[in-house]
Amino acid sequence: MVPKGWEEKPLIKLLDKIIDYRGQSVPKADNGIPLITARNVRFGYLDFSNQEYVDEGEFENWMSRGIPDVGDILFTTEAPLGMACRFPEKGRYAVAQRTVTLRTSNRLHSDFLLYFLLSEHGQRLIDIRSSGSTAKGIKSAELKKVKLLHPTCINEQQKIAKILSTWDKAISTTERLIENSTQQKKALMQQLLTGKKRLLDDNGERFSGEWENQTIENLTSRVGDGIHSTPKYTNKSSIRFVNGNNLNNGSIVFSDSTKFVDEEDAKNHHRNLSDRTILMSINGTIGNLAIYKDEDIVLGKSACYINVKEEVDVLFIFYKLASSEVQSHFISRLTGSTIKNLSLTTIKSMQLALPSLKEQQKIAAVLTNADKEIEALEQQLAHLQQEKKALMQVLLTGKKRVVVDGEVA
Repeated sequence: MVPKGWEEKPLIKLLDKIIDYRGQSVPKADNGIPLITARNVRFGYLDFSNQEYVDEGEFENWMSRGIPDVGDILFTTEAPLGMACRFPEKGRYAVAQRTVTLRTSNRLHSDFLLYFLLSEHGQRLIDIRSSGSTAKGIKSAELKKVKLLHPTCINEQQKIAKILSTWDKAISTTERLIENSTQQKKALMQQLLTGKKRLLDDNGERFSGEWENQTIENLTSRVGDGIHSTPKYTNKSSIRFVNGNNLNNGSIVFSDSTKFVDEEDAKNHHRNLSDRTILMSINGTIGNLAIYKDEDIVLGKSACYINVKEEVDVLFIFYKLASSEVQSHFISRLTGSTIKNLSLTTIKSMQLALPSLKEQQKIAAVLTNADKEIEALEQQLAHLQQEKKALMQVLLTGKKRVVVDGEVA
């Protein structure tokens, strides 16, 4: 049922123009006018980490079908399909073949169109009209037929877009905070884990004394890899099979594809794990880490376990293994041509510089607090993203109306 004051029309009736450069070959150059390709258009923003250019002398010829302007929406028609963002407010840009420019008429606010294209409903309608088996794409003729439910009042469209943009700003701010906190943690690791910066002890005095080099083998009671055989899988078990890809940022991450090991069969496989165990990926993807926390698992051969001795702080060793210095050392000693491997011998022989146990614990506590701050921000980000998603579902369908000029629409 269409809400009062709303209507559903195909995009062709709501757009002033679609600028489509498909069928032409882009005159790329080493420098000149920045080129916006389908790789640059992301989900609501532009990403210029991959930058290409059009020769300045060729710009007018290439853009002869129309030059995008402020307020236009960029939309990717394939590889990838369905990305959309605003055209930049400043600067000159060329647009490549797989990205079309959508210019709205006076019946449709461009920001409302953008949020529709990014919504689950909008993405579903685009997918329905797309074609292709391997890489899906949508033709301009089909894109024009996509029906858009919208308020006929342009002020209501604008108000809805403004509300959603408030959530976008909060999400963007939180993302920047996460990036800043992550960079600060990296700097702390470089300073604290090398002894360049010393913390205060319990008496308020700066820690002093030389750090001692020891091999990982001397710091551990055992280092071993996971099972090399294929276990028996079953859905009637709580024991999960874990490989290197399940290890991420200090934790074991399970997914829908994680398999369960038969409980009787699990007894046949060694599981020398404790609360002093660090897990690390050693095959394919190298150096992913997790601290074992009493999960019921069987470890596969693409990961190893490192059991840290009592006289050493396990968290300090974890952060040392995660440091860029140690990770670079491991990567420089990989074997294998197609699939890279890190041997247990290489791990055991790696030397780590260690301060006293008290200083280890202080350093680990500071870095743990930094991790907790990042984790709290990531939870906040996930909450904001979920709230925005819920708002889009009700605001872009008219299920929840907004106040326009002092009255509920």
